[in-house]
Amino acid sequence: MYPNREVFPNAPLALVIAEIKFSDSPRLRQQETLDVVAIALEERFPVSTPQTNVTFTVGNLGPGVLPQVVQERRTVLMNSAKTESVTITPASFIYETTSYREFDDLCSGVIAVCEALAGANVRPALVRVGLRYVDEVRVPEPITDVRAWGKWIDASVISTLAIGPDGVPARNAQGLVTFDLSYGKGLTFQYQALDQHPIVQPQLLTRQNFDAGPFFVLDFDGFRDFNGEDVVRLDANEVTTVLNEVHGPVGAAFQRAITEDARNLFRGVTA
Repeated sequence: MYPNREVFPNAPLALVIAEIKFSDSPRLRQQETLDVVAIALEERFPVSTPQTNVTFTVGNLGPGVLPQVVQERRTVLMNSAKTESVTITPASFIYETTSYREFDDLCSGVIAVCEALAGANVRPALVRVGLRYVDEVRVPEPITDVRAWGKWIDASVISTLAIGPDGVPARNAQGLVTFDLSYGKGLTFQYQALDQHPIVQPQLLTRQNFDAGPFFVLDFDGFRDFNGEDVVRLDANEVTTVLNEVHGPVGAAFQRAITEDARNLFRGVTA
């Protein structure tokens, strides 16, 4: 938990991601293992979509040497509404949702995947656990100058706009900062004012449609890197402990980044 935590009925969330990276697991290249995992998860994720990701390694190629083609097999499992998915590769699994409800619901999905992998005897070493919230803030007022976002986005985020000349509009604002939360944990915050089509356009998942127009991106990525001497194996308790540890700073940062006008908008309160 964190101060002033609130679940907004009209939250601006476009995408929430939990990414768990681990050491290479050869078992996750075996179809038999992937089938065992998919069967264990079929109640929550009944739709299975095998995919192959193709990359080209160019590197320092000499004359007449062709790029190396690398194919990575991955399995994508989705719910029936196609608003929630898990992508499994030999070195990671990624939980994504375009219909986020509660943090506990996200954790239950991640726990289910961890337990399914453990049930298939997949227990690699953890490399990184990340929790990312991508918000696209849209407001019912026209935004023709980025400074107008000051009604909705806290001044601490867009204070640099004050250095510009008076009487001319600001067309763009963006920034990035990473905070060290100690013990391998961190929080990266990115923001950008845009006037275009949505930036979150998932390949397989569905999300609410929006026309092109102005919106403000608030992107929070809390994480822990496991780069110590001790090996930590993939385990549901380890993963959820990290998710809980970074969820608080992420949520608190979001609350600091918005104004009371924005909170009322997300609550559905009309003036």
